Amino acid sequence: MPENNSVNPLRNIVKTEYPYKGHILDLRVDHVKFPSGSLKVREVVEHRSAVALLAVNEAGKICLVSQYRHAIDADILEIPAGLVEAGEDPDRTAVRELQEETGFKPSKLIRVMDFYSTPGFSTEAIILYYASNLSVSKLPEDDDEFIDVFWFTPAEIAKKISDGKIKDSKTLLAYYWYCSLGIELCR
Repeated sequence: MPENNSVNPLRNIVKTEYPYKGHILDLRVDHVKFPSGSLKVREVVEHRSAVALLAVNEAGKICLVSQYRHAIDADILEIPAGLVEAGEDPDRTAVRELQEETGFKPSKLIRVMDFYSTPGFSTEAIILYYASNLSVSKLPEDDDEFIDVFWFTPAEIAKKISDGKIKDSKTLLAYYWYCSLGIELCR
């Protein structure tokens, strides 16, 4: 994501602490002095970047995976996604994650957009890709992932969204981006 190199008076950090450093995230606590003179605490989750893929097969169906997400204690439907490893090119991450989670490798991969998942408290940036021209190519899943793969038409996904069965923000963003291209099946 592009860096904002301008000096912002709202970013006058007078002290920073790291009460927690983890495997995929760190908790940073900034003490910020505002132009009014008030001192406030801002908690920031520093999170590695991730990739997410809207994969479409030759029949025009979109791949969603169902997996358990500990933070919400639920299985959810979402597009395939994963963390960018240190030093790894995000394009390679995207291909690897699709192979691990779905067993397919794209010969066409387009970087659609970069976005922040929750900029109010997290630095996590997600890179969204469009993947197509898929061929079977399975890589082993991570040992803590138990994933089921499903293929849905855009209309079936629209129904799942309206029924409240898809609540994942990156999946919603990817789906509505796809429909914005004028895909007739989304209507």
